[in-house]
Amino acid sequence: MMSKFPAFKTPGDQDAYIGIFEHKLQGYWALMTRVKNKFFAGDSLTKEWKWEELQPKTIEIFRDITSDLMYQTEVDFKERYPDYKTADDELFISYRSFKENVSEALNEALDQRDKGD
Repeated sequence: MMSKFPAFKTPGDQDAYIGIFEHKLQGYWALMTRVKNKFFAGDSLTKEWKWEELQPKTIEIFRDITSDLMYQTEVDFKERYPDYKTADDELFISYRSFKENVSEALNEALDQRDKGD
């Protein structure tokens, strides 16, 4: 879903918008890092990987997994707390299944590990 960048009425409005964006960016980055670390940290299949060591496709998969988990969390939350439901809640269509994302990420990690040996 593509959002329009608003035509701000005041510099203060623009600052508020950027502040909200920064807050959401930090939250999303933290969630993506948690997903990455779950699959590629010291207690996973391989060594702890840094972002700059990952292939672009792997990062894309982490983004997809993170987005899917965020969506599933929101759905579960709204099921438990129906006051948060809106008319738009049924519109999301997942790009790929969680299983496809995980399988592809793990296969890529194993390929990278095999190349390093």
